[in-house]
Amino acid sequence: MERPVFKPVGTPVEELDTPALVVDLDALNHNLETVHGGFADVAPTLRPDMSAHLCPAVASRQLASGGTVGGVAVSTVGEAKVFAQEGVGDILIANLLVTDAKIQAACGLAAMSDLTVLVERQDIIARFSEAATSRGVSLRLLIQVSTSDDQPGVDSSEKAATLATSVSAADGLRFGGLFARAGGGPNSGSSALTAIKAMRQAVAQAGIDVDTVCLAGTHDLVSDDDTDVVTEVVAGVYALMDHNHGSLHPDLKHAARLLTTVITHPEPDLAWLDTGQKAASVDTGLPAIDGVPGAMLTRMSAEHGGVALEGDARSEFEIGDKIWLIPADIANCANLYDYIYAAQDGKLAAVWEVAARGRYR
Repeated sequence: MERPVFKPVGTPVEELDTPALVVDLDALNHNLETVHGGFADVAPTLRPDMSAHLCPAVASRQLASGGTVGGVAVSTVGEAKVFAQEGVGDILIANLLVTDAKIQAACGLAAMSDLTVLVERQDIIARFSEAATSRGVSLRLLIQVSTSDDQPGVDSSEKAATLATSVSAADGLRFGGLFARAGGGPNSGSSALTAIKAMRQAVAQAGIDVDTVCLAGTHDLVSDDDTDVVTEVVAGVYALMDHNHGSLHPDLKHAARLLTTVITHPEPDLAWLDTGQKAASVDTGLPAIDGVPGAMLTRMSAEHGGVALEGDARSEFEIGDKIWLIPADIANCANLYDYIYAAQDGKLAAVWEVAARGRYR
């Protein structure tokens, strides 16, 4: 558990102990207004993905912004438990649960919240039915559709129709529809839509209503091609943003940044920060330095970050200076922190707990 040096509300942000994960409220509000506003007048609605920040305070702002299904998506049962305890009444676990412990835990949470889970196999349906019936709860199931060779899920319309029929007939379960995860690049939703259209038609031909078609992981958040197919879009990075997604969404702002301190400047073209891999995930790339042309983070040890300096930047880094970093991947970065510092007009406005961090199971 992090033991930060807390400062009172109103403290200038740059007086915070570093490294610190700071969220600018004006930028966050801009992102929420921009994205949620885009869902106000279209057929799909937004299901915010909590795994992008793991923070109930951010979740409450997302759910209050309109254009949502009224619920959230998470990645694990542990994350679902955190948000169910925070009063979220509609939760999708966007992952495949196969162990008895996770199946039983999910059924336990179904007594607290309207819980939706994913399936792709016949035997898992039977185990969910047995667990739900024994606990006297009702679980909603979506069939996960495979949209590419590297994505799990059913890979044929016939399998989708068979599983939908089994869910509909099982005690303690409700068939909700289909779930697909798009790939990792722009326009990645198109192949997912092609697969999911065929499977939706097959399920409908089996006499089963498909109320929900949920698409996750697509960079083009709202597409005209989605409106006659997709009912829910799962997205999460948009709220805080990160460096990896910045070029894909130029209309959104980097609400989340890391405040760091220069600890040494041993050579004209090199400086070191007090922020390393333990405070800024580098799994998908190094953070970007914000607002200092000619300065680039080039390496990170466990505790420190090395900055290469060119031109005017050589004279702009002094020991004790505060430097802002934009995380490469906000989900991985948020998972490293127990607290987010919310700031407005350059001053501390609130301290938010990242309550679902480390909930890997």
